[in-house]
Amino acid sequence: MDEISILRGTFDPDAAPSPAAEQRARDALRDRMAPRPRASWRLRLPIVVGLTTSAAVVVAVAIANLGGATPVTPANPAGPGQRPDQTQAAATVPYLRPANAAQVLENAAWTVEQEQWADPAPTQFMYVETQEMRNPPAYEQKAPNGALLPGKAKYRKIQTWNRIDGQVQATMRNGKLDVLQQGRDGVNFAFVPWSQVVKLTTPDAIAYYMKHPEGGVMAMPDALAGQYVLPPEVKAAIYRYLAQQPGMKVNPDAVNLDGHPAIGLGRVVEGYLSQELLFDKETYTLIGERLIAVNDESGKGDGRKGDLYRQVIYRKMAIVDKLGDTN
Repeated sequence: MDEISILRGTFDPDAAPSPAAEQRARDALRDRMAPRPRASWRLRLPIVVGLTTSAAVVVAVAIANLGGATPVTPANPAGPGQRPDQTQAAATVPYLRPANAAQVLENAAWTVEQEQWADPAPTQFMYVETQEMRNPPAYEQKAPNGALLPGKAKYRKIQTWNRIDGQVQATMRNGKLDVLQQGRDGVNFAFVPWSQVVKLTTPDAIAYYMKHPEGGVMAMPDALAGQYVLPPEVKAAIYRYLAQQPGMKVNPDAVNLDGHPAIGLGRVVEGYLSQELLFDKETYTLIGERLIAVNDESGKGDGRKGDLYRQVIYRKMAIVDKLGDTN
């Protein structure tokens, strides 16, 4: 099925939402999730193309308890420099029966460390393809901050390209590339410099970056993991950094993403929303993210336990040579 058919099947009989409506929805959801503000660039949701105000994150240094399971010695059955298949990866992770979030994240870190990687050129692009669940456009414009409507919200294919030098960003819209160039026609979009990204190889480096981002451009570590095509050691460091954060828990509720049983790992924000990364239960590969109410919203809010506010499936992440490439 081509891109236009997918969009028609997703949004008919309503017209597709305008770029402004999409941005309002994202801004509203970001406001729901953001802590106390300070001036900086911040990435949390995909396709952020504006200057935002957001918050510093308190960096915790207490390391999570790794007790409760017997670790096994990692090995790479495929040989040095080769990526094992999913069955091999699942059979040789550090914790065969992870007992807590820290152990799941250590398994995820080990898994990405088996990936092959070649450093990209400044003129190459990060290509990220996702399926994002969205409300019908008419409802979304009226209630951009609302929960996803059961039976009415549908997945939409999202394709983005970001040039490694941070000067070009593009999305696929109605079957055509919508290209932005940094600084042209008053356009400025948030982009963490690649020179910053490649430094994030340890939890300590990430903690420092959270307080001292290059050029004032900062993305939450979990957002980097889902929106950037990262070197394996950077992804591994992000997972180990998250394992050190207070309140990181495994959501015991079963999650199924397009036939893939998933483990939800995250923290509760605003007292009732669980902000989660979703990992494959067998391979510990990152396969998506979601924002779900795990308690009723207090006060005058209308959020109810079980309400789903965001759900994204990560389909493909790759370094490509030019705009429009997907492999």
